[in-house]
Amino acid sequence: MQKYRLAIDAIGNDLGYQPLVEALETFKEANPNFIFTIVADVEKIKPLFKNFDNLNFINNPEKATLENVSLRQAQKQSSSMKTAFELLKDKKVDAILSAGDTAILLAHSTFVLERLTGVDRPAFMPVFPTINQGQKFLMLDVGANLEVKPSYIYQWAKLAFIFSKNVLGVKIPRLNILNIGTEDYKGFAWHREASQLIEADKTLAPFYKGFLEPRELMNGVTDIIIADGYAGNMVLKSYEGAVKSFGQLIKREITASFMKKMGALILKGAFKNAKNVLDHRNVGGAYVIGVDGLVVKAHGNSDKTAFLGALGQIKNALEKNIIMQFKNAIRE
Repeated sequence: MQKYRLAIDAIGNDLGYQPLVEALETFKEANPNFIFTIVADVEKIKPLFKNFDNLNFINNPEKATLENVSLRQAQKQSSSMKTAFELLKDKKVDAILSAGDTAILLAHSTFVLERLTGVDRPAFMPVFPTINQGQKFLMLDVGANLEVKPSYIYQWAKLAFIFSKNVLGVKIPRLNILNIGTEDYKGFAWHREASQLIEADKTLAPFYKGFLEPRELMNGVTDIIIADGYAGNMVLKSYEGAVKSFGQLIKREITASFMKKMGALILKGAFKNAKNVLDHRNVGGAYVIGVDGLVVKAHGNSDKTAFLGALGQIKNALEKNIIMQFKNAIRE
């Protein structure tokens, strides 16, 4: 069984160390071929573990932060995040997981690891659930690039296409660009220019389905949706907020009367299944796509479920050797 090495920047999660520790204890039992290097305040995190198999520790309690400093200055900090990135750059680990500051993580991904050949800008790419059990889709960008060029959209489409086929196992990935309408004339100029670039690509063109509106995303009608980082981030946060608010509404309504409570008992299994299908925590985080290394950004308030989801994402990408898949495709 092949061994995989994972560096974890353990500082930066709003919920502290405990959720990560619990997730690692669970993940290690099912994946004994993973070796972890945890960068953190060792005196605080080490006592929380019950099992030290496949665990290494590097003491660095400094949090990557933009407080009172510029992004350029933050990149020079001797933070736990910077230590993790240096491990990946030096090939001492195979991937990084961090719940730390998003802007600093993106900067380290770009300048410590460097971009893949032919990629102008990296992007954040989460894996979204749909209402169809087990069916997921990729969405990028969701916040790394608020302004885009048509070439960015085209480059991300090529990477996501490779990822969808090789990691998610989608045989015929359907590719769309997020827009306010499906008509060819809708959107900004870059929407239309990016669409033309994709249509001119012999590999992507047969799978390209044009523009798609946000309201269709969860219905399982696409496998890859490309967007500018501003729109993508708005969709991501709106989705998370809508699912959370809907859950609160259902809970309030089913406890409003005795008869509703009785009905809720009958439907308890259905409610639980629906929640599991749409729970963004099961996804866990976003890949940083377009850089020379596997990086996953976990949510800044990740609980055990979210960290398990992120670890699962890393496992899937490592087992499919996705970075090498990208490089091979670029050479072709």
